[in-house]
Amino acid sequence: MRSQKQDFSYYAKKYLNIWDDYLKNGFDQALDLTDKENDFSEDWRREHYFSVGADAARLITSNLLAAEREPPRKVLDFPCGSGRVTRHLRALFPDAEIGACDLYRQHVDFCARQFNGTPLQSKENIADLDVGTWDLIFCGSLLTHLPQELFWSAVRFMARSLTPNGIAVVTLEGRHSIYIQRHKWKLIEDSLFDVAHEGYSRTGFGFVDYNHEFRSDKFGNQENYGVALTSPQWLMRGLTEIEDVRVLSFTERAWDDHQDMVVFGVPGVNVET
Repeated sequence: MRSQKQDFSYYAKKYLNIWDDYLKNGFDQALDLTDKENDFSEDWRREHYFSVGADAARLITSNLLAAEREPPRKVLDFPCGSGRVTRHLRALFPDAEIGACDLYRQHVDFCARQFNGTPLQSKENIADLDVGTWDLIFCGSLLTHLPQELFWSAVRFMARSLTPNGIAVVTLEGRHSIYIQRHKWKLIEDSLFDVAHEGYSRTGFGFVDYNHEFRSDKFGNQENYGVALTSPQWLMRGLTEIEDVRVLSFTERAWDDHQDMVVFGVPGVNVET
């Protein structure tokens, strides 16, 4: 028998209040100027960095509401980087535990210190990672960079790290990224992008590493890190093989009018609720 749920207006009122408070109170704009991934030398770069984080806040809030979940008490930012989204999570959920999880210790320490995050050291072998369970996991621009084995290892990690009613909001490089590469800006050199695109065209998933010099400079702790292109069909085939979760939504060009977004959660698809 299906359990009785709160009326949708109950959740709508809660998240409207959360969003109003977020807009009214603002967010911490402190920057980690040692962050090699970001260049804040021009005003537009700084503004874009903050706007991308704010857009993540929009996606998180709207998907928690759509899934009719209580405001999270435990939130994991995976990976946290130097707080592009972490700062907005702290502003959205000021009383929640915010887990700052990253492979690079300087990122973890900055987010723990600046945004009162719980420091969590990630591992390159994500299958070995255990950080407890969380009501909400935001995974922004990680699966966009991982080869297939690590991609699914990260998905399985998130699935097992959700509380009984938790959800994961995850971003991906989809077919719009091909348009971006051809007509707007370069995700990677064309010669390398063509390698990923070939795999995407053939199977629905394509990956290519960044060139060695760039990867060593920016992402030296990782053996494989580059551009991963993911089709909705390939993604859904893999997700629907995981019975412990259910797919809640999928949207193209959801984050920053660029990356796709998939939302999945527990309880699993065949669990009586």
